[in-house]
Parts: sequence; structure tokens; C-alpha cells
Amino acid sequence: MAFAGGRASAAVRVGDRTEQTYVVRPGDTLWSIARRTVGTAGDPRPFVQALIDRNRVTDGEIAVGEHLYVPTG
Repeated sequence: MAFAGGRASAAVRVGDRTEQTYVVRPGDTLWSIARRTVGTAGDPRPFVQALIDRNRVTDGEIAVGEHLYVPTG
């Protein structure tokens, strides 16, 4: 998994899944993070929803410097 322009930490196991933390950079949106993660051939919508659910994003807003949990598998 690559995050151009952002920073991802080492993977951490949470139950039966693996996730990383991602530090939000200027210009990032949930959509742009999802798009970079799934690639141009993938559908970013399920990943956006996973970000919203895992990080309890209630208004769709993320802030520069915020740490997001990002599912990786």
C-alpha cells in the first residue's frame, strides 16, 4: 500500500484484520486517500465508507495532521 504525499505507519493487527495509521496532509480528502489506496481500476466508495466507519468521521471532514486508521487487509 502506498500513500503518495502522506505518511503511513507500520501495519498493526486488529483482531482478524490489519490496518495502518495515516497522517492527513494538506489537500487530502477521504476520496483522495481511498483513490490512491485502491488505484485507478478500483472502486473507492467502499474504502471511503470503511474510513468513515473506522475513524468515526461524522461530517466527512478530516484535518491536516489527523491520524486515520486505514484498513489494509
